[in-house]
Amino acid sequence: MTEEKMIRTFICIELPEGLKKKIGEIQAQLKHYSAGISWVRPQNIHLTLKFLGDVEEQRLPDLATAMGEIAARYSRFTLIPEGPGVFPHARSPRVFWLGIREDTGTLAHLQEEIEERLEELGFAREKRAFRPHLTIGRVRPYRKPKELTPAFLTIGFAADPFEVDHITLMRSDLKPTGAVYTPLRVINLQ
Repeated sequence: MTEEKMIRTFICIELPEGLKKKIGEIQAQLKHYSAGISWVRPQNIHLTLKFLGDVEEQRLPDLATAMGEIAARYSRFTLIPEGPGVFPHARSPRVFWLGIREDTGTLAHLQEEIEERLEELGFAREKRAFRPHLTIGRVRPYRKPKELTPAFLTIGFAADPFEVDHITLMRSDLKPTGAVYTPLRVINLQ
């Protein structure tokens, strides 16, 4: 009997190159604080809709089918990048992020439908409420980014809205040099 291969996966919205470049510029401005932050490489930044974790390889076609059924019910929509924030709070931040806004409710409905459908397939529902954001850095354990936090929270950030025309089932391979993401399936919206 062979052991089933597990693949670390998530469902996301990929970002346009121009937005990734702007995020990289912000990170470059903040790196001189050297506050024990692990910055996410700009090419890896995305909007996570659902983190699945390790998934048996044989389940991937069912996941892709479910995503296709969901995507078929959604038209393209626009996302608006917004200003900075931290999780859980400014006194002791663990994650530095940039916000994402969507004014029609489409993003929230899409994410909720993904949660519901994948719960039917046996994936645990996310316990936290969906807060659309782009993680740009994580605080390393036992570090306190005292000077960085106020500088980040007051940084000016403006980027053009962008159209979402697909969602992606992404593979994540953890390497010593950081995560490597590979699209497994790109599913177009209507």
